[in-house]
Amino acid sequence: MSNGPSTSKPGVAFELEATLPGSRKSGYEFLVLQKPGRSLKKYVFIQDETKYLPKVLDRYLSEFASSTAGVNIQGNNQGKRSLAETAKELYKVYGPMYFQYKLRQMVGNKIKAKVFGGQNTVEAVARKHGVPVHRTADVNSEEFRKLLRDLGVEFIVSISGTQLYRKELRMQTPFGIVNCHGALLPKYRGLMPSFWTLANNETHGGVSVHYVDRKLDNGPIVVQKKYAIEKTDTLEDVMARGKGIAAEAIVECVKLVEAGDPPLMPNLEEESTHFAMPTAEDVKRFKGHGRRFV
Repeated sequence: MSNGPSTSKPGVAFELEATLPGSRKSGYEFLVLQKPGRSLKKYVFIQDETKYLPKVLDRYLSEFASSTAGVNIQGNNQGKRSLAETAKELYKVYGPMYFQYKLRQMVGNKIKAKVFGGQNTVEAVARKHGVPVHRTADVNSEEFRKLLRDLGVEFIVSISGTQLYRKELRMQTPFGIVNCHGALLPKYRGLMPSFWTLANNETHGGVSVHYVDRKLDNGPIVVQKKYAIEKTDTLEDVMARGKGIAAEAIVECVKLVEAGDPPLMPNLEEESTHFAMPTAEDVKRFKGHGRRFV
């Protein structure tokens, strides 16, 4: 697979050559299918969360387990922070009560899955569907990228992934990487979109399944779904609603990609807003709107 300059979309650094059967140039960093008549060999990146994401993965694998070569489980660290640094920052944001609630929930679900065999973790769900689980500190490493090549992976689905997917990984994935982000892109790019949606007193939230390119949350959108936010909704309410919708959006996206020539909605950088880890003032504003964590 070689690369050359893109001519149909400004600002794209490179484009794959449309030499694979059933594909054509897309104007982006990936190829677009033309009715391939087969399912793609897929791979899943997913965060190691234990309350909502096991259900999302179960919904995805109920449709696509037979064509999914594996699942990579990524840590809960945010951005470039270590897990310990992330925990420290979240403790400041959440406060002791909600932080302990989340921690007890995560540890309890992992114990249940290990001792009683329940479907309380993403690993347990993957194994239920007979899909191999792989762990690595860096999905961009040559060792892991070789594993994906050896498995024949053509298309990657990132479900709340916590790592950045660099050029070499994107280049070797001919039909692209899609990511599910918990906001109505191009608004609310970055960290913790559910929190920021409530902190800014929005009346609607949503999920966007978009292609990954060289910038965070920047690629064109394949599926976007919207939901109403009620005055009484807590952060847990919004996350639960968003993840439930995300499961259907991901399945819809994969079906559109495999059907050929999926629709692409713009994700315009000039209309984007970016958010990082909240500060104490942001939490005060969140609570000032009458919002609660749980």
